[in-house]
Amino acid sequence: MKKIMILLFFLATISGVVLYPQLPSKLPTHWNIYGQIDSYMPKNIAIWLIPGLILLMIVGFQIMPALDPKKEKYKLFRQEWEIIQLIFVGFFSYLHGIILYLSLNPTKNIRPLMFIGFGTLFILLGNYLSKVRQNYFLGIKTPWALSDEDNWNKTHRFASWCFVIAGVIILFEAYFIWLAPVVVFASIFSAAIIPTVYSYLIFKNKKLS
Repeated sequence: MKKIMILLFFLATISGVVLYPQLPSKLPTHWNIYGQIDSYMPKNIAIWLIPGLILLMIVGFQIMPALDPKKEKYKLFRQEWEIIQLIFVGFFSYLHGIILYLSLNPTKNIRPLMFIGFGTLFILLGNYLSKVRQNYFLGIKTPWALSDEDNWNKTHRFASWCFVIAGVIILFEAYFIWLAPVVVFASIFSAAIIPTVYSYLIFKNKKLS
């Protein structure tokens, strides 16, 4: 997995360098939910922005387990942890590709591309979230889940479904573009909040029993 992540870093870096002469002087770096550009950056900085972030992520992912008070748990989901790292690096590589593509094709609408990326991200994360064991960096880190392994496992099995459902809804939104601000934000918000509430309910029921 590390080799693939490093390859993605080099591809993101090289693509910016190769396309540099064709790119406009300023590249779009942020869009609002309506697909309108609301931030630009000089291209000599913008082409390094996401590749630099990817490199920091690759380094950070190697350090995180050593800093985690529950570092011994990472051995229990080592393969899933490596896949999740690749998912995040792949997602940001995709974002870099979007920025370069839209810089060269300014009339294109970013929303379908962005929703495909976010939808795929949530579906992939949802597929592996149930395998994640207690840690302080990744997952639904409620105090009830961090203090009770059974709560953590149940919360993350439930969260897996929430993430996948949210991802599917966002993917549909890429095609329909129907009430995007409401649908997309509601899906992301629900995927984060509903498992948190579920974790508390497990804690509460356990306390009462």
